[in-house]
Parts: sequence; structure tokens; C-alpha cells
Amino acid sequence: MSKGSATIYDVADAAYVSIATVSRVINGGSHVRPETRDRVDAAIRQLKFVPSSAARSLSGGKKWSIGLAYPLYENRATFSPSREEDSNVLYTDAVIRGASTQAALLGYSLFACAVRIGHDTGMVPLQQLSSSVDGVILTDRVVNDVGAMRIAKRMRAVHLSGSGATKFGATVRADNEGGIRALVSHLADLHGIRQFGFVGGIPNSPDAVARFEAFVTAVKMVKGTLREENVLAGDFSMMRAEAALERRIRSGGPLPQVFVSANDQMALGIIHTLREHHLRVPQDILVTGFDDIPMARSSRPGLTTVRQSSFQLGVAAVNLVVGLLDGQVEKGSIVTLPTELVIRRTCGCQQSSSPSAVSTNVA
Repeated sequence: MSKGSATIYDVADAAYVSIATVSRVINGGSHVRPETRDRVDAAIRQLKFVPSSAARSLSGGKKWSIGLAYPLYENRATFSPSREEDSNVLYTDAVIRGASTQAALLGYSLFACAVRIGHDTGMVPLQQLSSSVDGVILTDRVVNDVGAMRIAKRMRAVHLSGSGATKFGATVRADNEGGIRALVSHLADLHGIRQFGFVGGIPNSPDAVARFEAFVTAVKMVKGTLREENVLAGDFSMMRAEAALERRIRSGGPLPQVFVSANDQMALGIIHTLREHHLRVPQDILVTGFDDIPMARSSRPGLTTVRQSSFQLGVAAVNLVVGLLDGQVEKGSIVTLPTELVIRRTCGCQQSSSPSAVSTNVA
């Protein structure tokens, strides 16, 4: 047989495998047994098979591509957050980088698209993308869009940061509950905090809901107090958190001993507004965040927060999609990634501590 005349079907016959398995070996895909991979490689050498671009698509109709949909908010409020502090940019960028890196390692391409939440034509990009990919990753907040869920029901879908309550696809999420529980316990046990405040995210965000519910439960466990006027709507934005606290201060009445924020951007906005009113952090009031973005580490004082890896969320989401495609992951599976309590100075501690000493457990 002359060089280049062998086909992927010849290789599959010689190795006693399917063409889908040959395609996975060619593209460096996962979930191939070492002995099977060796057999396919031997057949390729024996037949002098030269893979073509067509060979990449002959894996049971596979396109070897994964879609990732993230939210685009255009009319949420009158504010226009800067790129540096916008939580969507920081969070989504890290998720995409993690997902893209892992997809490439598994022989897939990653295609991302922005979905206009609540817009009549918002699902059009995702609908177009779904016809060109094998599976899709839906990030936090896209999960709740009815149009996105309809698309997800027709293909392999992974919900990023969802509740895990859906009957199809799979979910990867951070351990919001463990992180919040560790944070509240630290504030109560080490600093004697009993009067709590909370700065929440976007109301329909699964992450925002999970963190607030975990916070309410944790405050009750330490016999703390959470007054209604001290629950602020920050919408995951630094400037919205600033505006919410400004309204709270103008309304009068004593502030809580601490404001626990559902992300770091809002926590930094809270600190800024407190300073504008000549209130010192942590001397007069404590502030904490969630995520551990770079600005949390470089802020002065350093921000006490709960660390989650958005990059690893992207990696795990791709692994789940590929697992669903290969039949290695059951529908309804949930992967919960650990979070870490990172102690810095805004909680009143004088010295930072290693996060590894206070890691939360994987749910």
C-alpha cells in the first residue's frame, strides 16, 4: 500500500477499533486505553497512514469543538463599570482561558459567544453556535435563561456554577457554602462579630443565591444578627455596591460590624465608600470579599476573601463536556471544586495566613 493511500477505515480495521477511537488517538483525545492507543499507533505506522483534516471529523459525527456561552448585560443599570473592575470581564476571562487550555489538550477547539440576557434576540448567537459544536458550557446567569436551557436539552451541556438541580447535563461549581461558612465562623470566633451585613450579587445568579443562602445559615449558626437594612444589592459591581452603601449611610442608623460581600469588586467598592465617610477598615468596620482576584491581594489593607479558581472551573467544565460526549460521565453529575479562606487585614487580623490552612472541603 503506497504512502497516503490508507484510510481511517483501514486503520480502524487493522486495530480492531471504531473510527471514532482512531480519530481520538489522532487528535490526542482522552479516554483511550493505553493498549488501545498503542494498537492504533502501530496500525498507523504499518499502513503508513497520513491523517487528513477529514479524519478529524470522522468520530461518530463529532465536530471536535465545544461552545461556551457567557452573559452580556447592556441595560442592567445606568453605570458603566471599567474593564479593570467589571466582575464579568475578570470572571469570564479566567473561565475561558481555563476552558480553552483544557480543550486544546483534549484535541478540541473552544468557541465562546456572548448571550444578551433578557433580550429578544439574545439566544441567536448560541443557537448558531450550537449547530457547530459537540457540547456547550453555560456560565453562571446564562443557566437561568429559558432559551439557553432549551438549547442545552438538545445537546451535551455543562452548567457552570449552577445549583445542580437540573435533570440533564452536568454541573461544575465552587464550594460557595463551605467558603462562606468558614468566613463567618472566622469572623465570629476570632473577632467576636455578631452584627452582620451582606452585599449581594445579581438576584437570579446561582452563585449569588448560593452565597446569600449560605451566609444566612452561617449567621444563624453563630447566633449572629442580620438586619434587613444591612442587606445591600451590589449586583456584582464595584460602583453599584458603592451606591448601595451610600444610600444605606444616608438612611441613618448604626452600621453592622462587618459587610460580607459576594465578590471582591463589591468589597473594594464598600471600602472606598466607607473611607469617603471617614470610616476606617478594619478599625471601625470589617469588610470581606469572595473570589480572590488580583486586586484583593494588592489592595491596602489586603482584602480577606474566599478564593475560588475561575481557571479551574473552565478546566473542569471541559472535562465534564468531554466525559458526557464519551459516555464517561452520567447526566446530572455535579463536580464541586474547593474554596479557600484567605486571611488578610480587612477582617481585623494583623497578619495574613496561608489559605491552605483553612481550606474548605469538597462537597
